[in-house]
Amino acid sequence: MSNQTVSDELTAVAGVGSAIARHALSYGIDIEPICKALDIDPVDLQSLTARLSLDRLCRLLEACTLLTNDEAFGLKSAPVFVLGSSGAYGYGVMAAPTVRHLVQFFSDHMPYVSQTSYCRLEFNDTEAVVSWSFSPLIVKRDQYVDMMIALHMRHFRRMLGDDADAVTIGLERPRPKNPAIFRERLSRHVSFNMRLNSIRFPNRILDKANANGDENLFKLMDMQCRTLASDEAMDEEFLEQVRRYIRKRIGEPVLALSVIATYFGLSERTFQRRLADVGMTLNDVRDEERRHLSLTLLTQSDLSISAICYRLGYSAPSAFTRSVHRWFGVSPKNLRNGTNEATEVEPKDELLRQRP
Repeated sequence: MSNQTVSDELTAVAGVGSAIARHALSYGIDIEPICKALDIDPVDLQSLTARLSLDRLCRLLEACTLLTNDEAFGLKSAPVFVLGSSGAYGYGVMAAPTVRHLVQFFSDHMPYVSQTSYCRLEFNDTEAVVSWSFSPLIVKRDQYVDMMIALHMRHFRRMLGDDADAVTIGLERPRPKNPAIFRERLSRHVSFNMRLNSIRFPNRILDKANANGDENLFKLMDMQCRTLASDEAMDEEFLEQVRRYIRKRIGEPVLALSVIATYFGLSERTFQRRLADVGMTLNDVRDEERRHLSLTLLTQSDLSISAICYRLGYSAPSAFTRSVHRWFGVSPKNLRNGTNEATEVEPKDELLRQRP
């Protein structure tokens, strides 16, 4: 990729897009010119191991949607997807012994398959809920989310049969003109314009067995996915690893020190000391990442200010407005209206101004 941007740091397993070319061709569209414009090698889409910019993959799907004039393009591409095309993740999904195993695997490895800013699995007295979202830098993501949920529902339907309609799905995307096809392909229970993407599974279906499950293969693929995910950050400097971790999870309202320290295999005290060695705290790093992302989104996207606020993990637009004013000395609205000057804006805080 010759023209890397900060959004290209967020990647996806290339094979998840392996059906795009075949599906586009059914509309008479050759995706190679689109791929060339997006600096994507079409050959990579057929790879079991390559990774692609998630942003560019999303833009490829959005371009196909515009050219076909089909708002369900991503959704409809799932049936032509060859199972296993996403490598270790795909084979793990197919080999899951039960629905519970598949739900846990989905939650554990979705952040590796397509890097998310938030992904959480919660169990309660009635259901299991997987919820997730992407970095705010991934602006054009509706078609990608449609495609990924449709791919997973292929597996859940194969395991659950008629019980698949007990699954409840929530989508961040706006309500489509024809929601009926979403209810047909996904579940009868689909909601739109949600804060997070989510899939809810009633407890009564969690222990349903997969007739094609293979516990040994499942364990092997689980281990392989964990190894691949950990290999990604091995050679990075510690501070850059922390920045990358925060960028992926910038939408979470709270970043607990205990959780992030455990992720890096450190005690809370050691984690804080290693950041202090480079003159930073966890709050400093998060604040800087929010500042960079807010400037990019306010000046280079058409997302509403409230949408940007929530994508950056703020609880209310007023809190976001205070941060923007602290960083740049202007309101989010004025920063957006002054796009030409915005890229020259320096942080208002002296502390931030002194940092590289």
